[in-house]
Amino acid sequence: MIIEDFKVEHEDQLLTPGLLVYPKRIQQNIDSMIRIAGGVERLIPHVKTHKMSAVIKLQLQAGIRKFKCATLAEMKLLLECGVDQIVLAHQPTREKAQQFLKWQREYPHCVCSTLVDNEDSLQLYSELATQTGSSFNLWIDINNGMNRTGIVPQKAFELYKALSLNPDFTFFGLHVYDGHIRPKDIEERIAQCHADYRPVDDLCKQIENASGVMPKRITGGSPSFYPHSLNETTYLSPGTTLLWDLGYKNIWKESPFLNAAILITRLISKPETNHFCFDLGHKAVASEMPLPRVLILGMEEAVHKSQSEEHLVVIYEKPNNFKVGDLFYALPYHICPTVAKYNRVYTIEEGKHTGYWEVEARAYQIELSK
Repeated sequence: MIIEDFKVEHEDQLLTPGLLVYPKRIQQNIDSMIRIAGGVERLIPHVKTHKMSAVIKLQLQAGIRKFKCATLAEMKLLLECGVDQIVLAHQPTREKAQQFLKWQREYPHCVCSTLVDNEDSLQLYSELATQTGSSFNLWIDINNGMNRTGIVPQKAFELYKALSLNPDFTFFGLHVYDGHIRPKDIEERIAQCHADYRPVDDLCKQIENASGVMPKRITGGSPSFYPHSLNETTYLSPGTTLLWDLGYKNIWKESPFLNAAILITRLISKPETNHFCFDLGHKAVASEMPLPRVLILGMEEAVHKSQSEEHLVVIYEKPNNFKVGDLFYALPYHICPTVAKYNRVYTIEEGKHTGYWEVEARAYQIELSK
């Protein structure tokens, strides 16, 4: 990784810890997404990575009109941006389902849909739809190996029948997220993706035989974006591809995506000769994985010893003249939870700080409609 790709003039004007984004790199990533998908029509990109209207608007300008989200704040942001279709890809409980229906009525220009993976949720949705004179557009959430949410394909047909027989619902298709597929070898990743998808193919044929229509499918995330792109009959929903990070870069080394977001941190203490402490605690970067959680450019061979709320301590043995106060650039391994830690990000163009983008949808607590 070349530090010159990220360096900013007048570093003394930047507060740390901070997050920098590079709009031209984001635009290149959008172009790469469209190229892999074969066009904008197949794309339903996720907004959970960036949570920013500025990034949504870049995608809208590129012709992308359908989006996926995980939270009500993200859904509200998409509605305010004027998108055509939204998939709330997080099966809503009662209070969220009520808000979903209110927004569906308030924004009739947008086709809103969400997920279901069990009959209890179907019953809840039916009750709410009857109470409000509304209806739900539903994707059946399929578990094809992730084992997080979803119903296994072998049991999904019964859920499909219950859904399709209820006038309160419109069956939109199948939602298949396979974030468990992470082999670094591209051919191995393609093979696993296709193998894990076979039960979904069987379910699709079962539904087609019953209804006369092949169901639509939203498939994959970022690691399986390319394997699923080879199946021209599915929609694709990458998200991390917009900003990219080291975690996925290490999985998909040959990808065309550029790191478009980087952290800045300052050296704040040198408790011993080869010990360096940075102001990059786990309040400032995703910390759900073991150390290292970032790659500090210029200190790539440092051993990351500990991290606390406000501090990151590393050992670096190579000769150097680093001084307290020096600014460093650090690539996160997981960008999505990292972005959510910042209320706004610096925008960098041609090595200059040009302004800020607000991270509008980072909150969980929003004002519910009356």
